[in-house]
Amino acid sequence: MAEKPKLLFVDDEPGIRTTLPAILSRFEFDVTAAATVPEALHYIATTQFDVLVADLNIGEPGDGFTVVSAMRRTQPGAITFILTGYPAFETALEAIRQQVDDYLVKPADIESMVEKIRLKLSSPRAAVQRIETKRLAELLSQHKREIVQRWLDAAKQDQQISCNRLSDYELADHLTALIEEAITGTAGQRLSENGLKAAAAHGNIRLEQGCTIPSVIREGGIMQQVLGRFIQENLLGADISSVIPDVMRIGETIQAYFEASIRAYVHARHSRNETLSPKGKSLLLLSADRELALLREHALKHAGYAVTRADSRREALRFLKQKFDALVISYSMSAKSISEMTETFRRQNPNSPIITVAKEQWQDLKVDADFALSGDEGPEALIEATEAALNRKQLRRIKVTLLWSSEEFQGLCAGAPP
Repeated sequence: MAEKPKLLFVDDEPGIRTTLPAILSRFEFDVTAAATVPEALHYIATTQFDVLVADLNIGEPGDGFTVVSAMRRTQPGAITFILTGYPAFETALEAIRQQVDDYLVKPADIESMVEKIRLKLSSPRAAVQRIETKRLAELLSQHKREIVQRWLDAAKQDQQISCNRLSDYELADHLTALIEEAITGTAGQRLSENGLKAAAAHGNIRLEQGCTIPSVIREGGIMQQVLGRFIQENLLGADISSVIPDVMRIGETIQAYFEASIRAYVHARHSRNETLSPKGKSLLLLSADRELALLREHALKHAGYAVTRADSRREALRFLKQKFDALVISYSMSAKSISEMTETFRRQNPNSPIITVAKEQWQDLKVDADFALSGDEGPEALIEATEAALNRKQLRRIKVTLLWSSEEFQGLCAGAPP
């Protein structure tokens, strides 16, 4: 009697993980089930398989590709399938065609699934081209320019960061030091002295540029996302035995870097003598949500601002007969009211900043604003954004020592050799 094909099934849903392997066993498959990526990697390292069926999202979106890459690296003869709940998967499939033999759709039609697996097992398979594996540090080093450009593209699309209106050069002045620290971090080294200095300089520069702490934190989040996508796309060329510890160390390095940046930012903000005093600064606060508006009015007045609250567009237009140092407008207003108010305020107060408080469906609404913050953030974030907006209008940009010259940065983004 022929030996049963050995199949590894990976899915984090308990119901599917217990039911589907039992059914596949009836079709003469020797099934091993795994619930997590580490568990699947353990089985791949210790057991020989003929087939892998991995859910696309095992805990986190796209984690199934990690398991597929490990199988293709250590057991290149195994047939690999991704199990997805999205039938319109052809576009994503094209991007990972080199890693996955085929895909299966949830809810699975058992007969079709078994037929597809058996067909793949019986068909002659093209020889798998051997790919030289590298540590993540080497891959990151080779693709620094690409990572920089990916981060810039994502940062310029982010509402919190784009409201700072910085040039590409100003946005990316810290990236070279951060990526270098991430590379050395894979060897288990802590943030170096030079890395700490670069992180502190980044925090100080962001303060002088008028950025808020939430936007600096967001920079770190985008870097995590960009590196995560890059690593996922390059798993087939990575040394799988070191991927998980390397990823953890990279994450720790990025977190330590931005923690140091924020500490420097806070220290500089508290210690500098040229911080703009809120005393005498007048704000127009426009919100249709009266309860929230009263709370924000109280917080801003407690911080020292003179606040005029308007509960409607008509009331706000009446108040605009006087001059204001800033407008704080909430997305509880209609889109038309927001657009009209920002345009009118900008005409009558051309040198005064506009701070928007966005939430839910208004989060991506494009408005001519100087600063934007989420409605989920508390009063401290509103006060900080208001202070940063007013300081940015008043303070002269200082000359700072950047980590790249403009020529080096332009070459980096253009893909020219350093």
